[in-house]
Amino acid sequence: MASLESLGFNMFWGFTPAVNVFANVDTVDVNKDDAPINILMSETSGDGRYIFKTLSDILPLDKQRTHPINFYIHDKSKENLARIVLFITLFCETGLSMRERMEIYLDIFANSLIRPQTQEYL
Repeated sequence: MASLESLGFNMFWGFTPAVNVFANVDTVDVNKDDAPINILMSETSGDGRYIFKTLSDILPLDKQRTHPINFYIHDKSKENLARIVLFITLFCETGLSMRERMEIYLDIFANSLIRPQTQEYL
Protein backbone atom coordinates (compact mmCIF):
# COMPACT_ATOMS: atom_id res chain seq x y z
CA MET A 1 0.00 0.00 0.00
CA ALA A 2 1.35 3.41 -0.98
CA SER A 3 1.96 6.02 1.68
CA LEU A 4 -0.25 9.12 1.52
CA GLU A 5 2.35 11.15 3.38
CA SER A 6 3.85 12.56 0.20
CA LEU A 7 0.58 13.69 -1.35
CA GLY A 8 -0.38 17.32 -1.20
CA PHE A 9 1.20 20.74 -1.30
CA ASN A 10 4.32 21.59 0.67
CA MET A 11 4.57 25.30 1.48
CA PHE A 12 8.05 26.80 1.68
CA TRP A 13 7.01 30.23 2.96
CA GLY A 14 3.95 31.83 4.47
CA PHE A 15 1.74 34.67 3.37
CA THR A 16 1.95 36.94 6.40
CA PRO A 17 4.60 39.51 7.32
CA ALA A 18 7.41 38.37 9.60
CA VAL A 19 6.96 39.42 13.22
CA ASN A 20 9.22 39.74 16.22
CA VAL A 21 7.90 37.18 18.71
CA PHE A 22 8.85 39.49 21.59
CA ALA A 23 6.87 42.44 20.22
CA ASN A 24 3.97 43.43 22.47
CA VAL A 25 5.07 40.94 25.15
CA ASP A 26 5.39 42.59 28.55
CA THR A 27 6.50 39.50 30.49
CA VAL A 28 9.86 38.98 28.73
CA ASP A 29 12.77 41.38 28.45
CA VAL A 30 15.69 39.73 26.65
CA ASN A 31 18.12 42.37 27.93
CA LYS A 32 17.16 42.10 31.62
CA ASP A 33 15.82 38.56 32.12
CA ASP A 34 18.59 36.12 32.78
CA ALA A 35 16.54 32.92 32.68
CA PRO A 36 16.43 30.72 29.58
CA ILE A 37 13.77 31.76 27.09
CA ASN A 38 12.01 28.97 25.19
CA ILE A 39 9.96 29.68 22.07
CA LEU A 40 7.96 27.04 20.22
CA MET A 41 7.38 27.77 16.55
CA SER A 42 4.73 25.37 15.24
CA GLU A 43 3.75 24.91 11.58
CA THR A 44 5.64 27.94 10.29
CA SER A 45 5.16 26.91 6.65
CA GLY A 46 8.83 26.03 6.45
CA ASP A 47 9.68 29.64 6.92
CA GLY A 48 12.25 30.82 9.45
CA ARG A 49 11.45 34.49 8.87
CA TYR A 50 9.93 34.86 12.36
CA ILE A 51 13.17 33.65 13.91
CA PHE A 52 15.27 35.92 11.68
CA LYS A 53 13.02 38.94 12.29
CA THR A 54 13.12 38.39 16.04
CA LEU A 55 16.89 38.02 16.13
CA SER A 56 17.49 41.01 13.86
CA ASP A 57 15.28 43.18 16.09
CA ILE A 58 16.91 42.19 19.40
CA LEU A 59 20.57 41.97 18.34
CA PRO A 60 22.96 43.29 19.44
CA LEU A 61 21.93 42.81 23.06
CA ASP A 62 22.78 45.41 25.70
CA LYS A 63 24.74 42.81 27.66
CA GLN A 64 25.89 39.22 27.26
CA ARG A 65 23.18 36.71 28.22
CA THR A 66 24.22 33.87 30.48
CA HIS A 67 21.22 31.74 29.52
CA PRO A 68 20.12 30.91 25.97
CA ILE A 69 17.16 31.90 23.87
CA ASN A 70 15.91 28.59 22.45
CA PHE A 71 13.77 28.32 19.35
CA TYR A 72 12.01 24.97 19.01
CA ILE A 73 10.64 24.38 15.54
CA HIS A 74 7.77 21.96 14.96
CA ASP A 75 6.81 21.25 11.37
CA LYS A 76 5.33 18.10 9.84
CA SER A 77 7.53 18.37 6.75
CA LYS A 78 11.17 17.28 7.00
CA GLU A 79 11.98 19.42 3.97
CA ASN A 80 10.80 22.54 5.77
CA LEU A 81 12.88 21.76 8.85
CA ALA A 82 15.95 21.11 6.70
CA ARG A 83 15.41 24.42 4.89
CA ILE A 84 15.20 26.39 8.15
CA VAL A 85 18.33 24.68 9.51
CA LEU A 86 20.13 25.47 6.24
CA PHE A 87 19.21 29.17 6.50
CA ILE A 88 20.25 29.38 10.16
CA THR A 89 23.56 27.68 9.33
CA LEU A 90 24.12 30.07 6.43
CA PHE A 91 23.43 33.14 8.57
CA CYS A 92 25.91 31.95 11.21
CA GLU A 93 28.61 31.10 8.66
CA THR A 94 31.51 33.39 9.49
CA GLY A 95 33.83 31.96 6.85
CA LEU A 96 31.88 33.74 4.09
CA SER A 97 31.50 37.45 3.54
CA MET A 98 28.15 39.03 4.32
CA ARG A 99 27.65 39.70 0.60
CA GLU A 100 28.29 36.05 -0.30
CA ARG A 101 25.90 34.84 2.41
CA MET A 102 23.26 37.24 1.11
CA GLU A 103 23.66 36.00 -2.46
CA ILE A 104 23.49 32.35 -1.40
CA TYR A 105 20.39 33.12 0.69
CA LEU A 106 18.67 34.75 -2.27
CA ASP A 107 19.59 31.82 -4.52
CA ILE A 108 18.15 29.29 -2.08
CA PHE A 109 15.12 31.33 -0.99
CA ALA A 110 13.99 32.12 -4.50
CA ASN A 111 14.42 28.49 -5.58
CA SER A 112 15.72 29.80 -8.87
CA LEU A 113 18.67 28.83 -11.00
CA ILE A 114 21.52 28.78 -8.54
CA ARG A 115 25.08 29.92 -9.07
CA PRO A 116 27.97 27.43 -9.07
CA GLN A 117 29.20 28.90 -5.74
CA THR A 118 25.83 28.16 -4.12
CA GLN A 119 25.80 24.66 -5.55
CA GLU A 120 29.24 24.08 -4.00
CA TYR A 121 28.04 25.43 -0.64
CA LEU A 122 25.01 23.13 -0.63
